[in-house]
Amino acid sequence: MAVAVAAAMVGLVVAAPRVVDAQAYNYPSMQTPRASTRDYTAGIVGGAGSTFLFQWREGLSKTLHWQIDAGFADPEGGVDPLFFVGGSLGKELTRARADQPLDMLLTVGAGAAFGGNATVFRLPVGISVGHTFDLEEGMTITPFVHPRLSVDACGRCGSNTTSRSNLSANFDLGAHWQVNRQFGVRASASFSGSDLVGTDETVAIGFSWSPAGLSRR
Repeated sequence: MAVAVAAAMVGLVVAAPRVVDAQAYNYPSMQTPRASTRDYTAGIVGGAGSTFLFQWREGLSKTLHWQIDAGFADPEGGVDPLFFVGGSLGKELTRARADQPLDMLLTVGAGAAFGGNATVFRLPVGISVGHTFDLEEGMTITPFVHPRLSVDACGRCGSNTTSRSNLSANFDLGAHWQVNRQFGVRASASFSGSDLVGTDETVAIGFSWSPAGLSRR
């Protein structure tokens, strides 16, 4: 069932006529395919202006976490600077084992971005799919993809203050390098095309930290 759901999500992303990005605004989700115990990630995003992003993930159980995103964006194209905030849940569907190689994490979220000439709301649902490879000296690397569908609404769309909404999709491709039990590096690209949150693809790099005594599952 999990494999079928993941395949359906990827198919929808490929077939969708509009592609947008991220959870609260225009940035990669940087979501690996496993639930987090606890991590804090700070990232910088380029490609559609400049964005500064902070993410906090906190485990609720071995297979479930909640997440908060917050940040500041300075988009290109005459759009005023924006503040964004979002929240989501991540639930593991399956983990890699002998008979199948993939980790899968279902994600459901809500986010909003507020600025001088735009107010955007997003409700994304997706699946992060990947696999963790062991490296030397206890390091690991996890390549992943994160396709999502999203209901997007613009409360104030530019100077004419009209409202619009649509169903959109986006696709992230990334990797997480776990350097040691506390520190990791994430890089991710998001492929987009929505007139509500920006048409540029974005690329992000983030640095993740977990407190001592906790480890990534």
